[in-house]
Amino acid sequence: MVISDSSNAFVHYSKEANVLCISWKLNPGMEQFKNLYWQVLQFVKTSPKICYYTTDISRIGPLDAEQEAWLSREYYPQVSDIIGEDIYAAVIFSEGHFKALVSNYIASPLLPVHDFIHFNYFTDMEEAMDWLMYMQKGQDLAISAKS
Repeated sequence: MVISDSSNAFVHYSKEANVLCISWKLNPGMEQFKNLYWQVLQFVKTSPKICYYTTDISRIGPLDAEQEAWLSREYYPQVSDIIGEDIYAAVIFSEGHFKALVSNYIASPLLPVHDFIHFNYFTDMEEAMDWLMYMQKGQDLAISAKS
């Protein structure tokens, strides 16, 4: 199901996989960035609990400090309030971006830590989806063990 398709990003929800995917096409301005994430949050509010996400930034490179800070300080707390349980987010980088991160790692300024979001990083969408499917199976097993 397509949620949004603009010049900056393509957002869709795969009901079969229970994964919401954001694929950035072009670097967004801050206003465009916020608008897209608010649109995603509106969709999540009206859907059954969506706890699995991909964000593909392979075409645009890293998010800037202002975008990261906004997500951490404003957006993620609202996501937590709406979903109320752990979420799993696979971030897809380009090979070059991934290598640059590993080679030039510098600790970023302290931002709030959100223990309910479990990030994992990939250079391949298929690997990211495999991880999300593995995490879903693990959650399903944990739920049935409690029953």
